[in-house]
Amino acid sequence: MKLSVVVPCYNEGASLERFHDSLTEVLQKEKISYEIIMVDDGSTDDTIFKITELNKKDKNVKAISFSRNFGKESAMFAGLKYTSGDYIAIMDADMQHSPSKMVEMYKKLLEDPNYDSICAYKSNRKDESSIKKTLTATFYRFNNIVSDVKLLPGASDFRVFKKIVKDAIVALPEKTRFLKGIFSWVGFNTIYVPYTPEKRMFGKTKWSLTKLLRYSLGGIVSFSTIALKLMGVFSILIFIVGLLNFILLGNLSHRTILLFISILILWIGIIAVYISRIYSNILGRPCYIIKSEIGFK
Repeated sequence: MKLSVVVPCYNEGASLERFHDSLTEVLQKEKISYEIIMVDDGSTDDTIFKITELNKKDKNVKAISFSRNFGKESAMFAGLKYTSGDYIAIMDADMQHSPSKMVEMYKKLLEDPNYDSICAYKSNRKDESSIKKTLTATFYRFNNIVSDVKLLPGASDFRVFKKIVKDAIVALPEKTRFLKGIFSWVGFNTIYVPYTPEKRMFGKTKWSLTKLLRYSLGGIVSFSTIALKLMGVFSILIFIVGLLNFILLGNLSHRTILLFISILILWIGIIAVYISRIYSNILGRPCYIIKSEIGFK
């Protein structure tokens, strides 16, 4: 059984050699046939140079380099399309995802054929700020109320799964992707295991508060149309209340008008988010552009 390890990279030049040595040490110790597909997501440091050097000493290391930064979701998707293994793993290059934990997850899948995927979730968030923890908890709670797919709080992109799961995900035609939601949407039998992220050894997180908010909003929009449905219901309610005010009071209450106008403006903003998502998809632009490939025949 061959294991394909997909590694999205954005300005990870400082950690790549250590990450590679740590990962291959565990894989070779367990005698696992492997390939490592590193996706350079338009890095501005020496990431692609470091990957090229790793390929020279380990032909199991392959790489895709984007023409610019397209985002982690696109990097993971591209990596999945290039995998050739029977099992696939996704992990970060910043050393926070333990190679030993990944191999443990892989072996667990091999031992139990009833399961198709294993997802690691954060068992604690001690390393995160109180604001980030609050926003994250709010996102999961809100998503699971309004969305068609349910997400386990703390679920990460750190996963191992069978080729059948990868094939189902790659076959989806949508351009804007929220991989956590897609994994839940395609189904398959999944085990959730706790993990504690290792201490970051190099650099700092690429996820700013703004990026997290944009990412969360995109995830909710991808798998929920409840806002649009509620607007339809609310428009009927506005009509009924306005009609009753006119009949009973002879005119419309100024306060009522202001309240309804405020809510309508909010709904228009929500609709704009959905329209922008539709617009992005109908343009037909690819979700990434490949500049170069390394190590592929």
